Amino acid sequence: MPISRDEFHRMDGGSSELDLSPETPLGSVYRFLLTHASHAFRQGEIVDTIERPQEEVESALTRLDQRGIVEHRGQFWAIADTEHAAASAGLHGIATVTDRDGGFSEEEVSTWMDTAVDPVSESHYNVDEEIE
Repeated sequence: MPISRDEFHRMDGGSSELDLSPETPLGSVYRFLLTHASHAFRQGEIVDTIERPQEEVESALTRLDQRGIVEHRGQFWAIADTEHAAASAGLHGIATVTDRDGGFSEEEVSTWMDTAVDPVSESHYNVDEEIE
């Protein structure tokens, strides 16, 4: 009998989801590479730019690489083409919906959050960021 993808990822003791929020090392590395998708960087350049300890960046890159979110050749790291395409498509979709219906006001979002069964604690993506 097949198992869910989430269950499959938990088999190694890990979680199926990565916390890519901006304040985490994973999120910092992910956002940096995503917003500079037309370039590849040495690990030291990433450390210097995002101002995170070497160990955090190294661990983040390894975890993101294991998930296929980033890729590396020699000493250089870059966002994976598939991840860049998916993120760009998502941001384009958000921008299109916002252009079409004007988006939601702060009051509408607040009202929804007050009554939501499973409210979102904080957005993991800043739709105003430029993606190359």
